[in-house]
Amino acid sequence: MSIIVKIDNYSFMCADDSMSLLEAIEDQGIDVEYQCRQGFCGLCRLKLVEGKVTYFDEPIAFIPENYILPCCCKTKEDIVIEGTVPKEKTSV
Repeated sequence: MSIIVKIDNYSFMCADDSMSLLEAIEDQGIDVEYQCRQGFCGLCRLKLVEGKVTYFDEPIAFIPENYILPCCCKTKEDIVIEGTVPKEKTSV
């Protein structure tokens, strides 16, 4: 099942259920700051505007309400997250 991820004015399909949301975003050429890739540091935190994610393992880092750690989660449904996308990107 393909899930649509929308960041800023850019959207893409996320069909690989085995990769983290961070990996899916990086595959699109979008940079997200991170350190650990395991939910320890919280540096990759993004605001989840709409939709739901599920975590591979419960993150250790503090996550404020309505925020997610894309390094250790995957999408459950279409989602909208706040972020900045390079201007040269266009929607799928």
